[in-house]
Amino acid sequence: MKYCTKEWYETNQKTGFHLLLKVNEKAEKFSEEFYCYIYEQKVKEELKIAEEASKARFEDYFDQLDFPNLEEYKKAREKFTPPKYDSEDIKAKFAKAQKYNIEMLQKSLPQYILEKVADIRVLALDCCTNEVKWLIENFCNENEKKTECAMDELTKAEQREFGDNMPEFTRESLHDCEITAVENNGGDIVIRFDNSGGFTDTNGVIFKNADIIEQDGDLIGAVWLYDEIYKAENGFEIHALLAGEELKYFTVRCEDTEFIR
Repeated sequence: MKYCTKEWYETNQKTGFHLLLKVNEKAEKFSEEFYCYIYEQKVKEELKIAEEASKARFEDYFDQLDFPNLEEYKKAREKFTPPKYDSEDIKAKFAKAQKYNIEMLQKSLPQYILEKVADIRVLALDCCTNEVKWLIENFCNENEKKTECAMDELTKAEQREFGDNMPEFTRESLHDCEITAVENNGGDIVIRFDNSGGFTDTNGVIFKNADIIEQDGDLIGAVWLYDEIYKAENGFEIHALLAGEELKYFTVRCEDTEFIR
């Protein structure tokens, strides 16, 4: 990868910490009482949303126009069951999410910002001082500029490489598709996907007459994030960034590609 590198992706994950932040000067000092109050308010909000969702009707989620015909609409309506309301489960999930958010902020924010935070637990609940919000917003905006610049450079590189003859592979987004199988079929490498989390209806891709140039560990279960394509002798070289327990690179050289529908 030349542009969508592991480092680029990690920077891209540090661009939205400021979006939900609300200023409260009580966050300037450590206070167990203030933390407990904010935490309980957030839990109440989650419980209210979940309770309202559990009472929702089919019509609150769907319209007849969402379905190809009346028969499909009727079937979906008969099967519809609103999400179950379980207050204890919601509280447990919220506590788990809070723990994750604290760890993520401690890992992701630079030390000069963390030093200004009186209680990381309060920040994880989207509450901070005006100064901390300003610092985090600037940090995120700088990261966004860096990642957008890399994507702009990738677009320019593709234009230089292919001009108006962009390969079919560039017209299909495999982002967030999970790899379920990798097969070697007479020199072709076939990768199959679970596309339920993605933005495509393709079930896989065939890399024709292909050789794997780089592969970080097992591909099964990894999620396809971003890719780059370059001209190679007698075909293409495709670089992909994948996510598993850790970020992975996958590079394949092939004569051509074909999508499995």
